[in-house]
Amino acid sequence: MKEKEFHVYDSLRNKDRRDIPQYVEEVRSYMKGKHIDAKNWSLRYPDPCPQQGSGDDYVIFTYKYMECLARRDTQCLPFSQDDLPTV
Repeated sequence: MKEKEFHVYDSLRNKDRRDIPQYVEEVRSYMKGKHIDAKNWSLRYPDPCPQQGSGDDYVIFTYKYMECLARRDTQCLPFSQDDLPTV
């Protein structure tokens, strides 16, 4: 919120997904109901963003993103598919 941006952590690195802007609009609508004006916030794909090798590992990648971001520790974001057995 401090940066006034929406950050999309996409483990499949698919910036062309048509549904992402739709989800952002839903979040904007929710925030407006909370008296937060996010209409001019930009959409950003932070880098590095660990990429999954298999389509079935998105839950683990999502959990790891959330864990690192909740700790405000982006240094732990450089994990990879090879790290999954220890995650």
